[in-house]
Amino acid sequence: MKAAQITLNADTNRGVASDVVIEFLGVPIFYTPRYEWVLEGKGSGFLAPSFSSYRESETNQSSHYQVRIPYYFNLAADRDLLLSLNQLSSRGSVIEGKYRQLISADEYTNGGRFEIEGHYLDKDKLSGNSRWLLNSTVKLSLNDKTSVNIATHRVSDKDYFKDIAHTNTSDSTLNSTIDLNYTDTKQNLNISFFAENEQLINQGTATYTKAPELSISKEVDGLDNRHTKLSFISTQFTHKNTDDNTTGIRTHTQADFIRHITTNAYSLTPKFSLSATHYALDNAANESRTSYSFGIDSNLFLARKVRLFDIDLTQTLTPRLAYNYTPEQTNPSVNFDSQAKVDFYGSLFSGKKFTGIDRIGKANDLTIGLASDFIDEKTGETYLSLKSAQAFYADAISTNGAKRRYSDIALSADITLDNFKVNNSLQYDPETNKIDTLDSSMSYLLNSRQFLTLAHHNDNGTKTIELYGAYPMTQNLHIFAGINRSISHSTTNKLIAGLAYESCCWAVRLAHSKQHISSNNYDDVSSIELVLKGLASTSPNLAKRLEEAVPNYLANLNDL
Repeated sequence: MKAAQITLNADTNRGVASDVVIEFLGVPIFYTPRYEWVLEGKGSGFLAPSFSSYRESETNQSSHYQVRIPYYFNLAADRDLLLSLNQLSSRGSVIEGKYRQLISADEYTNGGRFEIEGHYLDKDKLSGNSRWLLNSTVKLSLNDKTSVNIATHRVSDKDYFKDIAHTNTSDSTLNSTIDLNYTDTKQNLNISFFAENEQLINQGTATYTKAPELSISKEVDGLDNRHTKLSFISTQFTHKNTDDNTTGIRTHTQADFIRHITTNAYSLTPKFSLSATHYALDNAANESRTSYSFGIDSNLFLARKVRLFDIDLTQTLTPRLAYNYTPEQTNPSVNFDSQAKVDFYGSLFSGKKFTGIDRIGKANDLTIGLASDFIDEKTGETYLSLKSAQAFYADAISTNGAKRRYSDIALSADITLDNFKVNNSLQYDPETNKIDTLDSSMSYLLNSRQFLTLAHHNDNGTKTIELYGAYPMTQNLHIFAGINRSISHSTTNKLIAGLAYESCCWAVRLAHSKQHISSNNYDDVSSIELVLKGLASTSPNLAKRLEEAVPNYLANLNDL
């Protein structure tokens, strides 16, 4: 930045420059006859504009541009306002505003934060409709034990993010929530009130929502590591499609009695649970259910000294044995939130067949497992972690119409060697000799500009592959990319690629992203970002998109 004259006034906390020219690589790129700034703190003024290009759809291949010009108002030390003009060549002008305010502590509260954001397009050139977005959040600490969080997220129509924002195109719902929480750590008491409402966006389908839910839990510690947990939860479930889905109020109470017996050589944890659930349904007969369960979980702790690759290690070996019993019972006709549990290492020892409350599976199971870790004695880092478990059913259960007396074998192996990491977990079906689910990844991470990760997922035949990384071509130039592709459907779910050049004072980045929305419909966005370090970035939203699409990548070019 060059100026004919600069005046610094400490009394007014202002700096003033006249005839200002901003040069980039020796070339003037911007001129203003007058430029003012605050010497300390924040000041009002224009922020750097952002530029990008996009395509409306796969059928409309013509390229359109997007220009956003923001102006920042520093209203006070505890509040500010950001106004932006977002010009979309194919849609029109979107007015965007974002107001933030800190709530000071007083005799009634411990303080908090308030934020509201609104976007408005008066008349879409293509659809002819008004398009808008409204977000608001309130986070308030009433006292040391009580907090309240309120969040509202709404848009004018389900295609707003695809057509206007070009973000969140993979999301299915927008959720507005109220969360009131009271926690007394000394009394081990927690009371919470929660309510939510959803708006369907993109290709989303309606789900059950909680409107509202009240939960109370109390824990009591007794003698000899005896532990009692009492819980009460009452939820009103609603659904947009009430003709096809039963709604109503579910009230669930449960008491857990646990004792922890632990020594240096072993641990033993017996647990007994009692529960009662009542369903007051709107369009069906009321239902009730009572249940009990018993379980005992045991571990042996073994260790020895080993030396591998000239490193002194401690190898731990932990055999684990658990028994769980739950009698057979009739589950309610309605299912608000239960799903079959995945047979991973930890879930097999719980004895539960389902998540949530609505479904309780019969259990008379014996689970056997083995875990082993190789730990560096000096650093405490775990180089290799191995786990395996399988459950055996005294009472055969029905799976896909066939009776089985054992679960899949859950296996996992995690390896960490300096900058190289391998993570694998799978479910192996010994009856069919096939792998039902698989999550596998290999990573080489030298730094945030030089890394590579390859991941593969197989969920009952639905296969996806992920590849993302970055590589320095020279000391100043690096490339980055990330891709998520469905092998089963031959569809690229998400793709982003680009390159960046960095120097001591500035950086420039080019990126193109492509995200699958539906059928042959993709969201295509190309962006260019110029960063004058310590001054401004022309596309701060690009950094947020890269953080999600390319894990381990340091997306903020100002950080180096």
